[in-house]
Amino acid sequence: MSATRKSCQVTILVKALPRPSTGHSETVCCAGITADGEWKRLYPIRYRHGGETFGRWDKVAFDYVPNSQDKRAESCKVLQGTIKNIGKCASDEKRHLLEPLITPTMEAAAELGRSLTAIRPQQVRFIHRPKPATAIQQEAAAYERSARQANMLDQEVEPFEPTPHMLAFSYTDQSGVRHTHQCGDWETHTAFWKWRQSYGEARTLQMLKEKYEGEYVEKGIVFILGTLAKRPKQWTLLGVVRLDKGAYQTGFAF
Repeated sequence: MSATRKSCQVTILVKALPRPSTGHSETVCCAGITADGEWKRLYPIRYRHGGETFGRWDKVAFDYVPNSQDKRAESCKVLQGTIKNIGKCASDEKRHLLEPLITPTMEAAAELGRSLTAIRPQQVRFIHRPKPATAIQQEAAAYERSARQANMLDQEVEPFEPTPHMLAFSYTDQSGVRHTHQCGDWETHTAFWKWRQSYGEARTLQMLKEKYEGEYVEKGIVFILGTLAKRPKQWTLLGVVRLDKGAYQTGFAF
């Protein structure tokens, strides 16, 4: 029996770094929230190959079937060619959409049966470290192989260029426990490449540090985290979101 095809609409919160894949060429894991306040994980998205253009806070509609290889409740296997960008989320809707899904810790989200969550980090520190040349070469080779695996429906693209620095965040959650996660947020890495062209590498890294530790912390920052399909107890940092601070009431006491 074939899987039941369904339709869905979400506001995108996560567009993670592209991943080279032996089965789907280069793919991107995305995640968003429905109007009913449910997380949805969208995969596989051929963002650069497929012309599926959208960014954070865009509303997108798509068709999907359950992902037989991914048992996480939020996971959707998106049918290629069905994604439609239908416009931006209004600024005054953002907090009402995301704030109710914020949990104080990753453990609190797991207790709710979620493999995606948002938290308000404290004592945020932006970390960067040069990657070894061999690691950069291996990443570049994997992306080059992936770019060559495009199918007939895919657009041809240049191989994705890996960031030469490991980017990460150290922070404490609402229970006071400190965590460190590598940054899988595509927008952060895109900012690195864009700013480096104008300001050079050293200044760009300093600007990113000032942006996240200064502006984002002062105005309001949210981390979007998700578990791995094969390691459901391991959480990774997928998105770094600017969201105004406020007293919006959730079901958790901070």
